[in-house]
Amino acid sequence: MDENQLNTLFSNGILVDSSIKDVNILDIDELLNSLKQNNINFLDINVFHKLYDGDVVDDSTVEIIKNYTGEISESKPINWVNYFNDRFNRLKALLLLKDRSGLMSVANVKDLPQNSDVKIIAMVSEVSISPIKKYTILDVEDNTGSYKAIITSANQEILEDQVIMIIGKKYNDAIFVKDIVFPDIQMKERTKQEIDDSFVLFLSDIHAGSKLFAEEAFERFIKWINGEIEEYSSIAKLVKFIVFNGDLIDGIGVYPDQEKELEIKDLKGQYEKLYTFLDRIPKGIKLLLSQGNHDATHIAEPQPKLDENFAGSLYKLKNAVFLSNPYQVNLVINKSKLNLLAYHGFSIPYYANKISKYSKMDAEDIENIMKIHLKSRHLAPSHGSTQLMPLPRDYLVIDETPDVYATGHIHKTLASMYKGTVLINSSCWQYQTSYQKKYGVVPDIAKVPIVNIRDKSFQILDFLGDTVQTYTKGLRNN
Repeated sequence: MDENQLNTLFSNGILVDSSIKDVNILDIDELLNSLKQNNINFLDINVFHKLYDGDVVDDSTVEIIKNYTGEISESKPINWVNYFNDRFNRLKALLLLKDRSGLMSVANVKDLPQNSDVKIIAMVSEVSISPIKKYTILDVEDNTGSYKAIITSANQEILEDQVIMIIGKKYNDAIFVKDIVFPDIQMKERTKQEIDDSFVLFLSDIHAGSKLFAEEAFERFIKWINGEIEEYSSIAKLVKFIVFNGDLIDGIGVYPDQEKELEIKDLKGQYEKLYTFLDRIPKGIKLLLSQGNHDATHIAEPQPKLDENFAGSLYKLKNAVFLSNPYQVNLVINKSKLNLLAYHGFSIPYYANKISKYSKMDAEDIENIMKIHLKSRHLAPSHGSTQLMPLPRDYLVIDETPDVYATGHIHKTLASMYKGTVLINSSCWQYQTSYQKKYGVVPDIAKVPIVNIRDKSFQILDFLGDTVQTYTKGLRNN
């Protein structure tokens, strides 16, 4: 809002909140008339979005870095070869940025004399633990051959299909490992950006259409974001983006006997139910919508943006940005940027089952599994951890270090930090299903992680009770 627009409002007795100052209004007369007609003499961002239907030059935008656009591929051997070669070459390039001195191929290792120093970059093809000494035995390969590597301890976080740098010595036709180097993300500085407090919210697993949809809590969230609830309203009026990270609806036929727990038994109707809520969110807030395994799309990853044939109602939202699963974007406010990597998180349970010490799936376990993704620079490093489409380019490789890595899927809540990257796992908005009860899964419901774009500080708000409260159970390393 420029100085002339502010003066116009002040001269007509309208006080202006700081939350409105960065909005550029193209028709100030229309806004002024709406304020007078509704006898309003104080303008903040929520009042503005309720009253003003004109055009706005917004200070917040979404810059797309990586977004799958829907290309398809058949499950042929040559396509899988090309897929894994692309993954290997890109992760190898990331490792070479860390250290390229003394590097050799697997074929070169075979010709070395005993007790020679070895340094290779290879993909892990098999992991086993020796039953007596508890050594970790790796079968590794590059595009010149395969070899064995032995770690003299049991290591549960070396996984099939990871690309790693191995440093050690050759002895008896194996590499005895001294050190393992992962591609890992870079350290992100936690510096304050030159903007006022501005927030991004993280929601996922709404499951609209289910009889178990936590509708009362979601209604409370909608009222809060509109400034109708006093608690933490200072945050609500400064929200610039809301991330909806998959499983927007409950879907059909996703788990056994699901139809008994469905309120709405067609996909279009489920998306229309969600639209009635999202349409009430202030239009100045960008909504980033992606999909998960319950949505109307194929299960193999990457998944394209929501299908307009089923989710057509959501495409009426002027403030919605439709993205694939996964995606990577910059959230931009003026000249400040927050790099966001979002993935629904289908691979997370695989690692909870694979690595026994993470089987509880509490906040600490989720944090450690997300760290495995970042250390591996891949969202599903082991083949079989999720269903994949063998495209020429592997969309699940993490090329850029994000400021925020956000997941969902497992109906638990986490807000933490690793090497300057904020880790977010969103809760769900669905009460415990019969399927969850069978496996002892107790969901976190209606918890909203919040990140301040200015300095990457974070917190969690709880919308399940009668009042909005802070939630600390899922907070770590803030």
